Amino acid sequence: MTDPRRFGPKTGSHPSIGKECLACHIPFKEGDYTTLISLGPGDDLEAQERSRQGRPYNAVAVEVHYSCATGHSDQESTPDKKVT
Repeated sequence: MTDPRRFGPKTGSHPSIGKECLACHIPFKEGDYTTLISLGPGDDLEAQERSRQGRPYNAVAVEVHYSCATGHSDQESTPDKKVT
């Protein structure tokens, strides 16, 4: 399995600064790297149907620290995953 897409480092003005990571309960801060974890189609009936059919759909997702999702530290080099 490949690692999820890595976003960051967060700037001080990012809207999620100060919000709690659902995996570790530590608030996001400037410089953090994060990723999105897909939860599924949610209550969108069309997305549910597309999911059942194995077709692409817009998923509900939550943001967590990249290290919480992967076990990799932010200092590890993964330049092909970094997105600012």
